[in-house]
Amino acid sequence: MSFDTSSGLLVSFALVCVGFLAMELITYLVHRFVMHGVLERLHMSHHRNAAAEFARKSFEPNDVFPLAFSTVVLVAMWAGFNLPGLHWLIPLFIGVTAYGVVYTVIHDGIIHGRVRWMKRNRSQVAERLVIAHRAHHHGNGEPYGMLFPQLTMRHTVSAGKTSDSALGSARLDGYEPIFSGSRPSQEPVDQ
Repeated sequence: MSFDTSSGLLVSFALVCVGFLAMELITYLVHRFVMHGVLERLHMSHHRNAAAEFARKSFEPNDVFPLAFSTVVLVAMWAGFNLPGLHWLIPLFIGVTAYGVVYTVIHDGIIHGRVRWMKRNRSQVAERLVIAHRAHHHGNGEPYGMLFPQLTMRHTVSAGKTSDSALGSARLDGYEPIFSGSRPSQEPVDQ
């Protein structure tokens, strides 16, 4: 792949976008069928410890998942830089890495409030992501994706500011699953 032509740059940019957007689907599938499936025991440590202060958190079994994703990225980037014909992996996995950064900022910083200033400064979009993720923690069902929960959650009433008392309801602030099929595995302690 040539990076010195405009068409090469366009292809590279498209691969970055494909890598980023494909990760939302991959995140959904891994979260739904692996983290709430065959490796659910590992992931439940996250559901139990989600509200813990980030600075006070120690390694938990769920941390295996980001380590696995990171390993895949490192191997793919190595292959892209070192193996003939695989240069296209570089922009693709730059997109995957960008998704990982956005996911971490949204999930750890905004949703779980592990970065204090992010917790205080929420936009309407961020607040909807928080509500959708709390619905997932409450029932261990939809949404399993991170950035586009509206694809699997239906907004039934106008969303406003939420309070902690809203967390006790089956439908959080007017959001309910469009489809499920997952079984609640346990009642989370914190969210």
